[in-house]
Amino acid sequence: MYLEKINAPGDLKKLSVKELEVLCDEIRRYLIDVVSETGGHLASNLGVVELSVALHYVFDEKDKILWDVGHQSYVHKILTGRKDGMKTLRQAGGVSGFTNAKESPADAFTSGHASASLSAALGICKARDIEGLDFNVVSVIGDGALTGGMAYEALNNIDGEEMLVVLNDNDMSISKNVGGVSLTLSRLRLAKGYNNFKYGLTKFFSAIPLIGRFLVKFCRAVKNFFKSLFGGNTFFSNFGVKYIGAVDGNNVKKLVKILGVIKKDLSRPILLHVVTKKGKGYAPAENDPVRYHGVPPKNAVAAKYSFSDALGECLSRAAEKNDKICAVCAAMPDGTGLDAFAARYPERFFDVGIAEEHAVTFAAGLAKSGMKPFVAVYSTFAQRAYDQILHDVCIDGLPVTLCLDRAGLVGMDGATHQGLFDLSYLSSLPNMTVIAPKDVSQMKEALRFAMTFDGPLAIRYPKECHFDEPCGAIEFGKWQYIFGGNKDISVFVSGPNMLAVARDAAERFGVEFNLINTLFIKPCDTDMLAGRLKDRLWVTLEENQKQGGIGETIAAYSAENGGPRVIIMAVEDKFVPHMTIPEQLESCGLTAENLIKNICG
Repeated sequence: MYLEKINAPGDLKKLSVKELEVLCDEIRRYLIDVVSETGGHLASNLGVVELSVALHYVFDEKDKILWDVGHQSYVHKILTGRKDGMKTLRQAGGVSGFTNAKESPADAFTSGHASASLSAALGICKARDIEGLDFNVVSVIGDGALTGGMAYEALNNIDGEEMLVVLNDNDMSISKNVGGVSLTLSRLRLAKGYNNFKYGLTKFFSAIPLIGRFLVKFCRAVKNFFKSLFGGNTFFSNFGVKYIGAVDGNNVKKLVKILGVIKKDLSRPILLHVVTKKGKGYAPAENDPVRYHGVPPKNAVAAKYSFSDALGECLSRAAEKNDKICAVCAAMPDGTGLDAFAARYPERFFDVGIAEEHAVTFAAGLAKSGMKPFVAVYSTFAQRAYDQILHDVCIDGLPVTLCLDRAGLVGMDGATHQGLFDLSYLSSLPNMTVIAPKDVSQMKEALRFAMTFDGPLAIRYPKECHFDEPCGAIEFGKWQYIFGGNKDISVFVSGPNMLAVARDAAERFGVEFNLINTLFIKPCDTDMLAGRLKDRLWVTLEENQKQGGIGETIAAYSAENGGPRVIIMAVEDKFVPHMTIPEQLESCGLTAENLIKNICG
């Protein structure tokens, strides 16, 4: 009834506060219907319906609202003119699953990784002040994102700035929150009794004739006593931030009232602590917010083989015989397949929160002390720990194994989440060895190799694949023939998707060539290349950016040793937007048809 009236950013303000409650229910039902069809982040968006509505109701179109991570911005998109577009969510040419500044001016900052919104908001504030402009800046950051160190770097610099930080506290990242930050926020939630007492007392004394003002001032003078007594807001006050909360983040009337008061006097940094329920209003998501954090499209067909499951299975078995094996992840034990390991070996499993930099250096400390750590992290998030991989692992040659999940193209999550850069930046690091298994069986062999490998190692793999075949033990730095060996055209592939493309080309078009799996990206198998120098053509296929990839390594070898012409098939210098993985492969030219065109010239 009310949702159909919301077609532009200003439409929300035409409703009364009472009508907002009905609107929130309508939005929640709409979200469930849409995301069940398109796939996407469901539980997190259901939890911020009231918060999103209240923010847009109180603040103006000129104001800037930044959503940390951006995956919980669906309601924000609905309220800012993209309601009908939500039916194309995460589809080619459709609405992004994250905030995207190119998609709408209402998206103040493109965001797909956690803990960055405070820094970006602070920069926008400083630019506003320098230019003498008049608008408010709001950063919405989750309690999970507060486990990331970048948030504290921004807080350290925030004192005196006129901005609002909304802490969306649902006690979750993707999995359950861990660590000291979670405990601190728990104490702040418990301090709600103190806040209710303080505000009630202030209201009571203010109503007393003649002496009311004096009594209110007296109460303010002794409030530090209550803070220390109840363990209240000193954590954020240490950063020069005024703390308000904790308040019910699923009560739209209360939020509108509090945000209205804050907006009138936003003369210093203020943090509003709201407590929300992840999955609110949808029983399955409330009961299992981890499972419903991200849901697949309605007609999605799951692949038969999971690299993530293989990691958990293989590490768990190895840990039975080797008490030095440890597993480290950054807030994603379920997504990386380590939940089974965590259940069996809790004393050797470490979830450090959304803190990839810390995860890598922490693992380096474990390795320095004789342990055998495996760090499981999505490829897109490993980018954040580049310096730690270089400085803390590679310089000393420590035996830390990086297990890079979701490598290559990732489909509907889009540009912020593509794992298209790891082969390039990891291969540039001295002492680093990089492996790209072609299927789950080879992934397990790579992990067995890692158990005894004494140096930095990265194993990169996608989430899943549709084939698997037995393979023998792998040998350091050696590639393998898939078929052929006597032809004068060789195709070098990296990873399961590229192997599938090459096989498809051979089967459908009947063109003969040698197919070689470049299992080790670094070191390069120069012995095999030397044996193929008399070929008339080499073609490389990799699900990675062209610059710095295995194709350029092979091309350089050929040029230096008088080898054949080399055609590199890889992702060109661009960011790949959201669509299905087959559509992304097509858009990047990584298809069987293009391979045959390159071979046949």
